[in-house]
Amino acid sequence: MRIKILAGLAVALAVCVGGAQAQAWPNKPIKLIVPFAPGGPTDQLARHVGSKLAEALGQAVVVENVVGAGGSVGLDRLAKSAPDGYTIGASANTLQAIAPHLGPLPYDTVKSFTPIGTIAGFPFALMVGPSSPFNSVSDLLARARQRPGEVSSASAGVGTGQHLAALLLSQRTGVTFNAVQYKGAAPVMNDIMGGHADFAFEVIGSAMPIITGGKARVIATTDTARHPLLPNVPTVAETVPGFDIVGWFALFGPANLPADITRKINDELGKIHRSDDFKKYLEVRGYQTLPGSAADLATRAQTELVKWGEVVKAIPASALGR
Repeated sequence: MRIKILAGLAVALAVCVGGAQAQAWPNKPIKLIVPFAPGGPTDQLARHVGSKLAEALGQAVVVENVVGAGGSVGLDRLAKSAPDGYTIGASANTLQAIAPHLGPLPYDTVKSFTPIGTIAGFPFALMVGPSSPFNSVSDLLARARQRPGEVSSASAGVGTGQHLAALLLSQRTGVTFNAVQYKGAAPVMNDIMGGHADFAFEVIGSAMPIITGGKARVIATTDTARHPLLPNVPTVAETVPGFDIVGWFALFGPANLPADITRKINDELGKIHRSDDFKKYLEVRGYQTLPGSAADLATRAQTELVKWGEVVKAIPASALGR
């Protein structure tokens, strides 16, 4: 009888200890994988949010930039990480909803990840050079119709948001552009500023310093409503009805991340969204606050996966570099 009592006490003690350990999350630093190089918009936002999460959770949040293959190397690392809450990742709509339609990936963007919460949303700015003859979307489309395939659209590579935005504009208007691919957003903006490329779509947050510095002009934005930082700039939809592109950055974990950890990170992310300093941080950079539950993010990603699937189907394989 005494042996049975002792064994029962041991089991109870083990359960209590196990429960304490589970409740103790996090009890060591958390790795935040960013699938792009340092300095870009995903990295900047991830580092800012990571520092806020570190304050809230009482543990360091260490950003690790895992680059390659347009972001898929970093997301593959995330997908193969242990679902214990100590490795999470920053991703974007282009990786979760567009990339799956452009070629095989080493993971499933739905099944391999646990949505946690959205960081921020962003429309694009349709940028032209400071001396460009195009003062409106109508000007741009008129020239493209007159000279099919001559007006150049610059992007940071096949399948990027910049590239797909230009292809969507082409698809919705029936005009043909000369798609020029660069190795990153910086050389795209350099050629726009220098007048070597006719136009490009750029994340407003990244474009604002160039715009305010007079080094390039924005002739339209891609949301359905005018942007608060650019109230006098029309939307593309004012010329091309139905044109609507708003990208987003979000946090994901590997598949099977425990619900209590997902909820804890999402709760803290919600508090960050509601803070005045974070709202100001996003506002001055042209981003939008997009608070919501993990389920909201899952729905957003699934909806856009379907939307972009339809867009990509209608695009010639040659335009996608296939």
